[in-house]
Amino acid sequence: MSEANPGQATPTEVQPAETRCGLAVLVGRTNVGKSTLLNALVGRKLSIVTPKPQTTRDPIQGVVNRPEGQIVFVDTPGFFKTHANRLVDRLHERARRALQGIDVVVHVVDPSRAIGPEDEMVLEALQGVRQPRLLCLNKSDLPERPHVEAWLARRESYAGCYEVSAYTGQGLEELVRGILHHLPVGPRLYPEDQITNADQRFLIGEIIREKVYLLMDEEVPYRTAVEVHGVEETRDRQGRPMYHIKASILAANPRYQRMLIGVGGRRIREIGRAARVDLEAQLGRKVFLDMDVLVDRSLER
Repeated sequence: MSEANPGQATPTEVQPAETRCGLAVLVGRTNVGKSTLLNALVGRKLSIVTPKPQTTRDPIQGVVNRPEGQIVFVDTPGFFKTHANRLVDRLHERARRALQGIDVVVHVVDPSRAIGPEDEMVLEALQGVRQPRLLCLNKSDLPERPHVEAWLARRESYAGCYEVSAYTGQGLEELVRGILHHLPVGPRLYPEDQITNADQRFLIGEIIREKVYLLMDEEVPYRTAVEVHGVEETRDRQGRPMYHIKASILAANPRYQRMLIGVGGRRIREIGRAARVDLEAQLGRKVFLDMDVLVDRSLER
């Protein structure tokens, strides 16, 4: 499903000679699939994905190129209703700042869940946005999405409405064309072979942090961080190219440090094995991951 404002040219009328380029920010409540959507649009894993809320901490840019132009997508932390704490406040502020200086807002929603306080927080943040807003109804692959009609009742507030599935890819090209239609004419911001603004160390650290989120209990991941100290290109015993990566998981206190290490180092080895599999798939070669767990008291704040 897609719509454009009456009297406007449809996305298919954009002429390739008029190269369009701009920033499209993905916003929404937690766990609506923004990061999965970014990865699907770009065709590569840039944003980590876990079932835990507010996995995304830093806005990450992913670049999509088409003959008509270039879209620079910005993933943002999700809005999450919980008890007040500094981390949640910082993440909400980062999400609000990401709405500044952009060209299109893509409001990603999950129609399988009822519209709640977290959705209202997003809508409040969007009230002052003057740029075109597109409503993106994600998870169209699910057999039941009982709250589709509730979101469609709000479609008049948006410049377009799109049904997509970040999981299957359904509707993504229609969404891309719709975004391009609303971008200004101008040169591409990134070379066509560059798909993100994030450097290699950042992406490696994010993959390690994802495994911490997936393998640790609820309280631990939110008081941890990952620091990548070095990435060295070397060779294994057979002379094949490989990466030697040195990284640290930073824990907020000694108790969390012990939990991350585990009895006899079992948990840190488990995290390392899971991270190495993903890193080798992403980097395209064997990885030796040298990882420890350190205490950083600043994470308690």
